[in-house]
Amino acid sequence: MQQHILPEVEEAIRARAYQFWLEEGRPHGRADIHWQRALASLVSQPETMMAAPAKAAPAPTAVVSDVSLIGGIGPKIKAQLADAGVASLADIAALSDAALAKLDTTLGLKGRSAREEWIAQAKELLAGKPPRAKADQAKAKKR
Repeated sequence: MQQHILPEVEEAIRARAYQFWLEEGRPHGRADIHWQRALASLVSQPETMMAAPAKAAPAPTAVVSDVSLIGGIGPKIKAQLADAGVASLADIAALSDAALAKLDTTLGLKGRSAREEWIAQAKELLAGKPPRAKADQAKAKKR
């Protein structure tokens, strides 16, 4: 049974994520982490968070297609990928290792896509797993 976030709840998540961003001193590159934290902070209100179950509605496009949720893909690389015809997580997940290596070479990424496991990350995100929070993982190792 699939459920969807209501537009007004999405706005509440966005506002809460913005609050986290401000509290952390406006860091760059942590939007997905702030979004996940905001979502988690509002989950305690399930009647507000989710609409009635839908039969076969697709998942929200912003979540399914935002390649910048992959660690290592920022606005510049996202634009380069779009120019190369790779605009969604499904596009990246469908690439073979050889196709990704060719794309990496074309974009001059020097093996970055393989090192950062873009295909694996895209598949994880499409499966509903949260984005990999490398900054948070580094903090956890220091403790």
